[in-house]
Amino acid sequence: MKMNLLKKKRYCFRKACTFLLILLSVQVSASQIGSGSQTRIEAQQQKKIAGTVRDNSGNPIPGVTVVIKGTVVGTNTDANGNYVLNNIPSNAMIVFSFIGMKTIVVKYNNQNTIDAVLSDETIGLEEVVAVGYATQKKATLTGSVASIKNEDLIATKNENVVNMLTGKLPGVRVVQKSSAPGDYNTTIDIRGMGTPLFVVDGVTRDQAYFARMDPQEVESVSVLKDGSAAIYGLRAANGVILITTKSGKSQDGKVDISYSGSYTIQQFLNVPQGTNAQDYMTLRNESTFQNFNNNYLARQNPMFTQEQMQPYIDGKPSYNWMDAVFNKTTPQQQHNISIDGGNDKLRYFMSLSYANQDGSYKGGGFNDDKYNFRSTVDAQITSRLKAKVTIGAILDTQTLPTGSGWGTYKASWLMRPDAPIYANDNPLYLNGDASLLYDGHNMVAEVMTDKVGYTINKTRRFNGTMQLSYDIPGIKGLSAKGSYDYAMNLPDNTTFRNTYPLYVYNPATDVYSSSTKNSPSTIQRRADFNFDTDLQLGLYYTNKFGKHNVNSFLLVERAYNSQENFSAYRELMIASEYLFAGEDLNQQATGGLPWDRLSKSLIGSFTYDFSGKYLFDFKFRYDGSSRFPKNNQWGFFPSVSAGWRMSEENFIKDNFAFVSNLKLRASFGEMGDDSSAGNYPPTMGYTLLPPKGVPAVGWVFGNVLNSGLFAQAIPNPNLTWYHIKMYNAALDFGILKNKLSGTVELYRRDRTGLLATSSAVVPGTVGANLPQENLNADRNFGWELSLDYRDKIGDFSYFLGGQISATRSMRTDWLEGVANHQYDNWRNRTSGRYNNIWWGNESAHMFTSLEEARNYNLPTGQGVTPGDWILNDWNGDGDVDGNDNHPIATSGLPLFNFGINTGVSWKNFDLAANLQGAYGIYAQYGELLASPLSFGGQNTLSYFLNRWRPTDPGADYFSPATQWTPGYYPVTGHDGRNTGTNLVQNASYVRLKTLELGYTLPKRLTSKAGIKNVRIYLSGYNLLTFTGLKNVDPERAGNNPDIDKTPYVDYYSYPVNKTYTLGVNVKF
Repeated sequence: MKMNLLKKKRYCFRKACTFLLILLSVQVSASQIGSGSQTRIEAQQQKKIAGTVRDNSGNPIPGVTVVIKGTVVGTNTDANGNYVLNNIPSNAMIVFSFIGMKTIVVKYNNQNTIDAVLSDETIGLEEVVAVGYATQKKATLTGSVASIKNEDLIATKNENVVNMLTGKLPGVRVVQKSSAPGDYNTTIDIRGMGTPLFVVDGVTRDQAYFARMDPQEVESVSVLKDGSAAIYGLRAANGVILITTKSGKSQDGKVDISYSGSYTIQQFLNVPQGTNAQDYMTLRNESTFQNFNNNYLARQNPMFTQEQMQPYIDGKPSYNWMDAVFNKTTPQQQHNISIDGGNDKLRYFMSLSYANQDGSYKGGGFNDDKYNFRSTVDAQITSRLKAKVTIGAILDTQTLPTGSGWGTYKASWLMRPDAPIYANDNPLYLNGDASLLYDGHNMVAEVMTDKVGYTINKTRRFNGTMQLSYDIPGIKGLSAKGSYDYAMNLPDNTTFRNTYPLYVYNPATDVYSSSTKNSPSTIQRRADFNFDTDLQLGLYYTNKFGKHNVNSFLLVERAYNSQENFSAYRELMIASEYLFAGEDLNQQATGGLPWDRLSKSLIGSFTYDFSGKYLFDFKFRYDGSSRFPKNNQWGFFPSVSAGWRMSEENFIKDNFAFVSNLKLRASFGEMGDDSSAGNYPPTMGYTLLPPKGVPAVGWVFGNVLNSGLFAQAIPNPNLTWYHIKMYNAALDFGILKNKLSGTVELYRRDRTGLLATSSAVVPGTVGANLPQENLNADRNFGWELSLDYRDKIGDFSYFLGGQISATRSMRTDWLEGVANHQYDNWRNRTSGRYNNIWWGNESAHMFTSLEEARNYNLPTGQGVTPGDWILNDWNGDGDVDGNDNHPIATSGLPLFNFGINTGVSWKNFDLAANLQGAYGIYAQYGELLASPLSFGGQNTLSYFLNRWRPTDPGADYFSPATQWTPGYYPVTGHDGRNTGTNLVQNASYVRLKTLELGYTLPKRLTSKAGIKNVRIYLSGYNLLTFTGLKNVDPERAGNNPDIDKTPYVDYYSYPVNKTYTLGVNVKF
């Protein structure tokens, strides 16, 4: 059934592609109606032109590209700057371009000669970036804004667009937690502040929307890191990521059709290596032998006899559950078709894409299918009125076996290597011997949808945006703009839990006895309904008065969000994936509590510069939120920034001509946030207690359990926003026409009035909890440095860029209980102290002999042996206890994050690489330090073979005469975990995130087929990693879903993949 469903989806995709091509043919045909005779006339009038291209000093420029706009017809200037171009149609536009110089376009009016003069272009400074409800040139930016263009974004190949930002933007930390199909499990933060706000084409979305976008839809990404984010006020406290999607380009009515496709091979990173059966049995016997259960005279017998071990010693293969459950490689594919074209009156862009990612389960049924559609049409309705319509859709379907998930990966490598996968090794009968299986589960069955059933998670997202812009007559530069966006997010989840058999074989009777798992079969459906609207109306004014440049706007915004859900559950009479096959007994139907949220805002901006030299910017947002009492619903959040382009001063130009850009800038902004407040905190909330479910809850009257309401919390009429103040100072510089450029930034964010609930105790007779209050305060601060160098020598171009950032955070004022004593105050108080401090004892060394252990004044009966850790008496009071805890490392956020991007191109070849990493992050990987075999005697990692043990396996563990073989880990059965520094593992790493080699076919070959461009590439992702952390991906050194404040390694999740991709980009 699943295969038929997949075929149906792909058939629909082919039909959609055919439909797009039909639309295209209609468009092209319509544009040619009535122009056939004109085309024939132009063909007769085509001529050739010649000319010379020079720079501002009059020197000829060799290698300039000269092309007829919208075609593949072109040439290059020779060593003297001369060119000849044939077959020029009437009214053609001739484009002159050269790296490092400004591109110019000249109209052909039947002249025989066209000479051109190209001016130097200061690299990057003329680039326009999104800054929130507007755009601005980098040269005059005064805020902290990082940006990336599409060509730099897609240099990294990944199913999740968020991962494609890794290591490319200063201050932006991206951590991929898993490569599971359809999970999109990645965290992102700006300057360690938490999850940012995502805005796509001026409308707020969420990270899940951005992650599922097709990268070919994205024109650019900008990141607002300082007070410039204040213009988004509400929910912008952690910074803002602005995504601008592609629009059509005017091409004199011509059309570009582009196709990009890729095929990827995926491989797990850091697959754990368990012990084989012989080693497992040896370790299990060692653990049993040294464990005397506080009775030295009652020693336990070995669990495995020599007779049981001998077959494996003689070469019998162990059972490799990892190989039985997971494929070593799995495929992934992505395809995109886009259409781009138009003229001065009408421009359009359409994109349709399909992506499929298979999971690694050998049982099949784990995959993700995603379709993306985006269409943008820009129309010049009159000389003053413009319109723009954008439609977007994401259809994403994740299918996986029911019950699989975070535990599947770990449970598979914990399976005993002497436990058969099939009963009696007969592939018709899956083993169900609970004495051998981890928690009684056969992991091969657990990843088979025809056994356990399946879960289907559907994501259906649709949005449409209508924008109008009108140039108001009478006032130059004044325009009115309005937009309305309607968005739907309709997740739909089905979980079918199927009954299936496992077997135990009895060799005496040659009978396979079955046991039933997952009984009874069940079906659960859940549907969510999320609807969002956004209305923006504003006045915009842009003008120039001599050397004075003014850009300003004032707009109002109204955003409304609503959500509701419904779920149903039934036990099934027959195995079916539909609710009708269920019975009434134990059925459940619930509707989630609906909620809505309304925000209104007045937003303004005033940007001024004098001669591009002295820069000033003021922004504000007056926000209202329905989450607060009426007297506190509104807040005013301003930001101000200023800059001085010293490079435009004569004393710089005259004395330091090599300096192309030198700018000082600073900013300050205030923001508010309501994200941690409930939807209705001004009112007394109630929870409905239905007299159903397990356990049943309610009130008993007359021996009948009745439903009722439970008060949630006392309302707080004084609750309000928590406030944020952001400070930023920076120096931007560039030399040698900005071939070498860089930025140094210092920043700080202070938050006050963070919401918390008092720890005071109230009597139960109050009937409700204490309310939230504005109580706490914290601070983030740090610095960033970025450098970039790029140049071209003949046909050889190259670039090298890097960025590094450091962030720390601390609680400046935090609600805390009263300390019991001086040490308690120092140990547990967090106010005025850095966050992410790892406390523990200091590990000295391992005991090397029983004599040393006995002289250490330990209590008797502890079973201490050589190889156990000694902790130092850190405070010198004669006791080793909790009072010896002190800071031993940092945890969670790294002290430093960095990225390096480099690339070269020569003629038609290009090579690019992206390295990224983190330094100053430490983690605890419990599986490497816990007692081996600690999960019910299941398998353990092969690392534990490097252990302390008696040289003679039969020797007495507690005899002073026993000789010992030292190892890295304690004696088998002893727990290597304590509160000591031996827990600390350095999770710092450097990773070759992306390496891509591309080749562009010569135009002399492709133009004959009417193809403008063909590029073939081979790309790798997560190719090499250098780290001191063993057996786990260093990016997963933490399992807090927000910003990884814990030191523990997330070793349960589906692993991160290494990938190899072969792809092609074609433009017609």
